[in-house]
Amino acid sequence: ALDPTKTALFDLKFHATALEDYVVEEETKVGLIFTTIKDVIKRVGATEKLELEVDNERNRFSLYVYPKRGKEVGLVRRFSFPIVQVVEEEVPELAVSFDASFEMDSGVFDDILSMVEEVSDWILISVSPEGVVFRGGGEGGKVAEAELGYDSESVFNISAEEVASAKYSIEMLKDISGNLKSLSKRVKVELSTNKPLKLTYEFTTGTFSIVVAPRVD
Repeated sequence: ALDPTKTALFDLKFHATALEDYVVEEETKVGLIFTTIKDVIKRVGATEKLELEVDNERNRFSLYVYPKRGKEVGLVRRFSFPIVQVVEEEVPELAVSFDASFEMDSGVFDDILSMVEEVSDWILISVSPEGVVFRGGGEGGKVAEAELGYDSESVFNISAEEVASAKYSIEMLKDISGNLKSLSKRVKVELSTNKPLKLTYEFTTGTFSIVVAPRVD
């Protein structure tokens, strides 16, 4: 799906093995207002199950939240939302190649973004055969910078034949990182010079990836 500003394209996939029960007679597309279900999703605990149901006759989308042991052993919470008609937009297939990549601790990644955010609204990420550098600058000559080399305990699998670097919106990356760091211990970062950045978070039941457009000053 595309975000409203069309600067980010995200993809959420669930592994088939993560679904206990899956009943679909035909492909079904459901239009929802995301802000209306976001707060409900946040309430689902690690010890609870989430069940989704589409009622085409009543034009409703329902979420059921209940204990992992089953509906019969505890409180069942049901949230129901109207299915809305949305203008279906063609989501482009991105043919983007990446010249450099690395993986790092998702918590450290978020901490670095927070540090840079204090002085800048952008972040420059540079990857080289020697390591990874994060940098941001603001008014009055303020600069925030973090450098992680091959010997760092927080960065892994650095791959770069030469330097690749680009600027991105710190607000966009921080919003992604802040919400996903608790779901995945690592984040994979892929980029090329002045081209989109791809972040991939793998968790127990699936994968979330997002491609973010570079910032052009």
